[in-house]
Amino acid sequence: MNNSIGYEDIKGILFSISKEMEANKELLTELDAAIGDGDLGLTMCAGFSKIAETLQGMEETTVGRVLAASGMVMNKTVPSTMGTILSTAMLKMGIFAKDMREVGLEATVPLCEAGLNGIMGIGKSKPGDKTVLDSLYPALEAFKASLAGGADIAGACADAYRAAAEGAARTKEMKSVHGRGAWYGEKSIGKQDPGATAGMLIVKGISGWYGSGA
Repeated sequence: MNNSIGYEDIKGILFSISKEMEANKELLTELDAAIGDGDLGLTMCAGFSKIAETLQGMEETTVGRVLAASGMVMNKTVPSTMGTILSTAMLKMGIFAKDMREVGLEATVPLCEAGLNGIMGIGKSKPGDKTVLDSLYPALEAFKASLAGGADIAGACADAYRAAAEGAARTKEMKSVHGRGAWYGEKSIGKQDPGATAGMLIVKGISGWYGSGA
């Protein structure tokens, strides 16, 4: 049973996320073109690809430093709204993990909460606003419940991915209230949020690293 997340896991997870973004670049582009700038696919691929490239030569051996370094790479590579949001999440998680070589099972939830709180703080958003939070928040809730039920990280991540996918799909029923999507108002209803979809792909990448990706 997996009882902790090591710095090598963080590297593997980020590689896995990069692959998911690349595989779904056209989907993100299509969704973002409907209610955004149409560049989210390129943005996410560029950001996570640069992180993956950087990780290959990175000598950091703690969870916190790998996350913080990755956040800085994301911020520098794609200084867009989503890039800033995700880089903030990684930096906040890096601060939480500090010099830990491993994050114990009991600390994985507060680690993820640090990232979500960073997103809510910088984005001035909350679940239900039709943003990345609408996949990440239910994913964390499912992850938390799964761990409380005795699952290991792999099982909890699988449950988190299912919740993230359901959360992303539910954004079709919501009206955008942030960013360019807000310009569409009622017309944004019926369209899946690209940010929430990117969030779902992040969770899918995490789940995939543990061999439980759908």
